[in-house]
Amino acid sequence: MLARGLRRVRHNSARAAPRPPTRQVGGLRKRPPSPEALSLYRDCLRAARHFHWADKNGEPWNVVLKRSTRKEFEQARDEPDPLMVARMLVVGRECLDKTVQQFEAAQKRIEAKVAQTRTR
Repeated sequence: MLARGLRRVRHNSARAAPRPPTRQVGGLRKRPPSPEALSLYRDCLRAARHFHWADKNGEPWNVVLKRSTRKEFEQARDEPDPLMVARMLVVGRECLDKTVQQFEAAQKRIEAKVAQTRTR
């Protein structure tokens, strides 16, 4: 009789949806990052790869942008308010899209200038 009960418990637990893994920090359990936040973070890192020139201190902008992105996401990681998290994701996505569009427009202007001034 006991074996039947154990089988039933194992069978029912096998059908349950797996819980996302949590990480233990200072005695508190933390949720993993949302898929939207992870996607935005990866897109920010991808966009940062295109900034090759150096700033006034001689440090490449892609390194500066990657460090800044990591810092911003680490600061926002423990935000408990879901509305604030949603707002940060929307604003972050809008800023990234605007930056990428401006970068692409500048790139096209540079290419047009080079093509115009090129001598054959």
